[in-house]
Amino acid sequence: MLSACWPPAWRSTWPQPIQAQTAGPQYIVQPGDTLYGIAKQFGISLDALQAANPAVNPSVLSVGQPLSVPGFEGVTGALGVHTLEPGESLDSLALRLGLKRETLIRLNRVINPGALFISEAVIIVDQLDGGAPISTGVTYLARPGEGWLSFAASRNQNPWALAALNRRLHPGWLTPGASIVVPGGDQPTKALPFPLTTLEAHPFPTAQGRTVSIHVMATRPMTLSGSLGEWPLHFNAENDHSQYALLGVYRLAEPDLYRLTIEAADAEGVVRFSQPLPVRRGNYGRDPELRVDPATIDPAVTQPELEQIKSMAAPITPVRMWSGLFQLPSVGALRSTFGALRSYNGGPYDAFHTGTDFSGAEDRPVTAPAPGMVIFTGALAVRGNATLIDHGWGVYTGYWHQASILVQAGQRVETGQIIGYQGATGRVTGPHLHWELWVGGFQVDPLQWTEVEFP
Repeated sequence: MLSACWPPAWRSTWPQPIQAQTAGPQYIVQPGDTLYGIAKQFGISLDALQAANPAVNPSVLSVGQPLSVPGFEGVTGALGVHTLEPGESLDSLALRLGLKRETLIRLNRVINPGALFISEAVIIVDQLDGGAPISTGVTYLARPGEGWLSFAASRNQNPWALAALNRRLHPGWLTPGASIVVPGGDQPTKALPFPLTTLEAHPFPTAQGRTVSIHVMATRPMTLSGSLGEWPLHFNAENDHSQYALLGVYRLAEPDLYRLTIEAADAEGVVRFSQPLPVRRGNYGRDPELRVDPATIDPAVTQPELEQIKSMAAPITPVRMWSGLFQLPSVGALRSTFGALRSYNGGPYDAFHTGTDFSGAEDRPVTAPAPGMVIFTGALAVRGNATLIDHGWGVYTGYWHQASILVQAGQRVETGQIIGYQGATGRVTGPHLHWELWVGGFQVDPLQWTEVEFP
């Protein structure tokens, strides 16, 4: 299935010309299917699909109804769709399903097998033309100088049987870093190399201005590092086998595929895994033009203040102080949400709203949304009377434009504790609270944290 938002670079997306086909695969209609959607899913024209199923009424599809799908000469069986999971590749999926690599390439008209991305819908078939499926297994990376015989012996495997399972003609020397799957265990076969066992991205899909949690598990303690595109990932240990990296996706990042890369190191060496992850458009819209004091939009004032906040929100405190959902810091009505593009005093719409605004005058309290440590309080030119709280693991919340502040740096606060009162200090058009949330060095939508539990 080709996403309307993501025409993948690794697959030919144009409907293919259909030649005469006497026999071919079938697709079983699923809930919510339409004939147009099925045609698009398999990269063929609606006319070709209707011609292959002349007795089918396109307005009355039934769940469980078989449809002939033209355009896949030499393929028989029932077609399906598999959503690519974190840690999977085209090769690992072929081994898992007992398919030839070339079958998946042909079914999906793949141009670049290495560019399959997390959540991509991959067409599969149940014909098992590639040999015995390895439904569960562990993937290892060959070490320099290691051959099939030594590899198989070290894992109590028959080298010829193992080579056959991995679609190799005969045991021989291995290219360093080559993947070998050893069947067994209770985990579905993936490309994620041992000792890594789990790779998860949550929540999904990932979008501009949102937080994503990358969860990695391993069979033994490892030092993890990584990146999403150009943005580094900083991992925090939940326990000896489970680590999380929280990343705020920059609001103005281009919607695109970004390569998620994980490196795990210990005394036995380094393993690396890489897979594209899509970042979608946030669809935030625009706010009406704002009129403010010109001094508060002067780059000579705004830039140093922004750098000051960024530097304070950069450290990754290793202790996570919150659990569960964040609470709203105000009972005021939402006045403006995160992400909308903004224009000041007739200028271009080249800035975005970096937080969420709540209405209310100086009698409305500001409360901490989660436990944390106050790291800054003070008066700023743009943000007015400001408070910044560190919640651990690179997560910070800011509270701007307050009339008064009731806490001080170095003080621990708890959920619901009053930390100040809303006001109209700094760059404002009226009294309100601006609530900001930083994750991994970027401002993100704070309301997401009131709806989704992290990590």
